[in-house]
Amino acid sequence: MKRAAALLLVLAACDPQADSGYLGEPLVTLQGEAVSSHPLPPLEAAMLWQRGPPPSIDDQDLATRAKVQAGFPATFTLHLYQPPPFAARRSLQPGEAIFARANAAAVPAGIAATDLGPAASPGSLGYGVDANHWIVYLASDVAKGSLMEWWLGLPLPAGFHLMRVAAVNPKCKTADQIDACVKDLGQRGVADPAAARTFCLAPYQLSLAPPGERLVLDLGSVGLGPAGGSCP
Repeated sequence: MKRAAALLLVLAACDPQADSGYLGEPLVTLQGEAVSSHPLPPLEAAMLWQRGPPPSIDDQDLATRAKVQAGFPATFTLHLYQPPPFAARRSLQPGEAIFARANAAAVPAGIAATDLGPAASPGSLGYGVDANHWIVYLASDVAKGSLMEWWLGLPLPAGFHLMRVAAVNPKCKTADQIDACVKDLGQRGVADPAAARTFCLAPYQLSLAPPGERLVLDLGSVGLGPAGGSCP
């Protein structure tokens, strides 16, 4: 009898302490909504880590996805439980903080993860993205006076950050503005003027999104908006 009781205690000690579906505490949680000028089809919201250099979105890894709840607005909540894959991690130049960036996208419900892989592009899958935000992961704190600080707009700490992305028309920048930018980046460690000029003429600009800002998945959008039009 004592042996049977002891065996029951051993079996009880081996029972899992949490549900087998428990994934742990999320590293980051993002909320948003899907919008369209037409009735919404069955959708899922997905977070896609981008392997290519900014601002490309044609080489990606699926991070997580969640059902878009029907209604007005059509809402979703994305929980990320894993850090970005090493294939998505990069730096602006040697010595700068390692980062990874992801886009939130609306994808057809039930689509296979393999169809969201590196070979897929937004246009080929027919889904929309949040063209106004990037989810940026920083492996370490961003140093003041660094190229990374200039790129992000401020020296952010390590972790996940929601960044606003604004389309910029490089043709609107004057020669004096470009020269000043190249000089600034030279002081930040970009020794090659041609490389500095490429940074200065990027067709986008980043800024930190305010707390609580929601993602917006526009089914009519597949990336940064056109940077044309008249200059201010």
